[in-house]
Amino acid sequence: MKTSIQKQPTENPQASKKQQPSEKTENIVALAIFAFLILIGVAIFTKGFGLFGNDLNAGQRVKVPSGDDPYRGSTNASVVIYVFSDFECPNCKTGELRMNAVLQKFPGEWVYIFKNYPLVAIHPFAYNASLAAMCANEQGKFWEYHDYLFEHNTELGVPQLEQYAKDLGLDSQRFNDCFESQRYKGKIESDIKTGSQIGVPGTPTFFINGLPIIGAKSEDEYTRIISEELKK
Repeated sequence: MKTSIQKQPTENPQASKKQQPSEKTENIVALAIFAFLILIGVAIFTKGFGLFGNDLNAGQRVKVPSGDDPYRGSTNASVVIYVFSDFECPNCKTGELRMNAVLQKFPGEWVYIFKNYPLVAIHPFAYNASLAAMCANEQGKFWEYHDYLFEHNTELGVPQLEQYAKDLGLDSQRFNDCFESQRYKGKIESDIKTGSQIGVPGTPTFFINGLPIIGAKSEDEYTRIISEELKK
């Protein structure tokens, strides 16, 4: 009796070759769609990366709610400046450096108030930097720490934040306890909520006597606006 041997179907090399590019194409398309969805999410969170879709109208004054905010300058000043800022944001560093240079031209005429506005979707280290800055504020060194963060704003990991406190002569144990407990999380969240409610589209956003100035402008522009406010 002859045994019938069933032949196994052989794989078609041409079909296999066709299938491989197809799978690669599908993977590339899937990754592209995923990246696009992430980009949309970030754009929504930052209101167009701070470039589009903001609710602030040029020339329209906004009442910025005050709170227990770090400030410098004269509390009786004619010019009140709020800044919504992010320590990891390169434009914030530029904008605040320019503003600081301009303010030196108007001694005694201004008060400068800082609001934390970390854009965590694109700046993952900014939130911790804000928490650390508020812990430095607890020891009376907010502005020294603020300046130090912007000087080193590409190195904002937890070890660096703790080292910067040491560099500036803060009580390290007190600072670390404050930072690790996230003592000022409520303050950061309050600033973010305030910014969102008044239409802050991105960072930096300045309010000079309530006038919104979005982005890092030139020193001449800041000087012109402050000068006009002083004339009033």
